[in-house]
Amino acid sequence: MIVACKHCDKLINVGQLGLQQRAICPVCHAHLLNCKSEQQQWLNAFSIASLLFLFSSLYPPFISFSQRGLSQQMSLWDAVILLSEKYSTALALMFIFTILIMPLVVCFLVLITNSTLWSRLNPHNARWIAKALSYIMPLNLADIFLVAVLVSTFKLMSYAELSMGYGFWAYVLFVFCFVELLTLIDASTLWQRQQKQFEPKPLLCGQSALSQSLKQCGVCGQLTSQSHCPRCYAKTFFRKPHTTSRAFAWMLTSLVLMVPANMLPIMNTINLGQNTFATIFSGIVIMWQDGSYPIAIIIFVASICIPLFKAGALFYLLFEAQMCKNPKRASQLYRWLEWMGKWSMIDVFVVIILVSLVQLGSVLTVEPQIGIVFFATMVLCQMMAVHSFDPRILWDKLKTNE
Repeated sequence: MIVACKHCDKLINVGQLGLQQRAICPVCHAHLLNCKSEQQQWLNAFSIASLLFLFSSLYPPFISFSQRGLSQQMSLWDAVILLSEKYSTALALMFIFTILIMPLVVCFLVLITNSTLWSRLNPHNARWIAKALSYIMPLNLADIFLVAVLVSTFKLMSYAELSMGYGFWAYVLFVFCFVELLTLIDASTLWQRQQKQFEPKPLLCGQSALSQSLKQCGVCGQLTSQSHCPRCYAKTFFRKPHTTSRAFAWMLTSLVLMVPANMLPIMNTINLGQNTFATIFSGIVIMWQDGSYPIAIIIFVASICIPLFKAGALFYLLFEAQMCKNPKRASQLYRWLEWMGKWSMIDVFVVIILVSLVQLGSVLTVEPQIGIVFFATMVLCQMMAVHSFDPRILWDKLKTNE
């Protein structure tokens, strides 16, 4: 089977893969295909296990804490209700999307694509299911939320006594199952089971699809010279439309939002009637002074270093696309940006967790502030900037073997 690499656009002839093997692009080292034993059975098993553990984590006690004779016990569902009723509907929607809607959609779509229904679906309907799965998978923040829970517990230890409930341990099991599920999903294998790939003739391996006037479908990966994919009927493009201008606009917007996100307070801690407003940097300083060095370093790297590095890295990629001096290194940098993009959301989830779990009146209460809205918007803009960038343009001006 001949496939086009999504990162360098080179046509690669992938032979028959053995079990537990995967194909890597020899040009840019991007992942192409994988073949795992009993992959469909494992996908179904991890989907069902994820659903069971997810529902088991919503209603039992998630975390409980006490201070000065007052105690509180909160479940994840109670936290969502409290956020929506007392504070911010936007934060509540982000919270429920992360812990419930996104995992539910992915698990149900995976179960559909691994059932007998998938091969009998009309290509139009199959396209919408595959597109929904490809769009929502990068938005997985379940593992980030779990890390944020651990960070929040370190913050709360200085104020109150904590204990984890059954809901927390069920959520830990859910995260492990769900992350493993995402690693097993392979879009190429999924579409090969729905409908075999058409191979336009002739194909010259080692050269780019663009040099042969071929487009790669962004949904199913089909190679075609037509304006619409012959397999899933999606509209096809040689490259993502306006990729450089969109990526630049999104990243420039994130840089503008970075100023109020770091200058304005993200939360207010009311302890015995005393208000303590905290920005991202002041929160890091407090944790460092309290001796929580690993947590302070994690927050500093995720919330300050990574957004700045991502902005610089994307501008470098836009420059590299014009110069084309080292596309292989630039492609590796782009894959790193894709993987690291969501980790800046740790601080957002820390605030959400603290606001929804810590409500002891004047004794101890945490309230969200406007800074967290700017910060969350900034992170989402950076994720959109990376998603808008087409890494294939890094190789377009390279004439080797063309």
